[in-house]
Amino acid sequence: MSVNVEWRTDGGALTGLVAEGTFLLDAARRMGVSLPAECGGHGECNTCAVVVEEGAGLLSAQTDAERTHLGEGRLASGERLACEARAEREGSLVLRPVPVAARAETTEETAKEFREEFRRLPLRKKLTTLAGLEAEMAYETLVRAVDIPFDLFGKGLDLLAGRGRRLAEGERRRRRTAVPKPATAPPDDQGPDEPTV
Repeated sequence: MSVNVEWRTDGGALTGLVAEGTFLLDAARRMGVSLPAECGGHGECNTCAVVVEEGAGLLSAQTDAERTHLGEGRLASGERLACEARAEREGSLVLRPVPVAARAETTEETAKEFREEFRRLPLRKKLTTLAGLEAEMAYETLVRAVDIPFDLFGKGLDLLAGRGRRLAEGERRRRRTAVPKPATAPPDDQGPDEPTV
């Protein structure tokens, strides 16, 4: 069984067939539709969100990841995460990628915007910006370097405490097993022990 999928993008519409059970993200990739997936398609962001214009009943049930990253309002308006929603029933789907303005911006898009802005800056402003970035990186590096000895010291204390607990537990076990057992009287049918010659 297959599902007819139509992707409506700024560049026009692309139509194709996918097998039932196919994730919408995989369907987009197979059909040449570029959908961002900042988290790699693991349901940890909302960058691959799509609007289901027709055929919402053909898709799998909403997931916890979709409820977390899209919220009830966006889900109610027909949005789904392409990495979470699967085409589960035969029929026709019409999908549209969510515009950049309505979803989280990917790192790549943010970097592209920064590069564009940076190119337009005058030389003096570029140098100031670079100096500021260098100072921030130096500060972050210093903070991490200062934290390393404290982290190592904490781990060392944890190891020592664990060893101390194991030693104390071993000592308690030895004490329990070292308690002398009461002496038992000889059975009634034998007399007192006679010395052997």
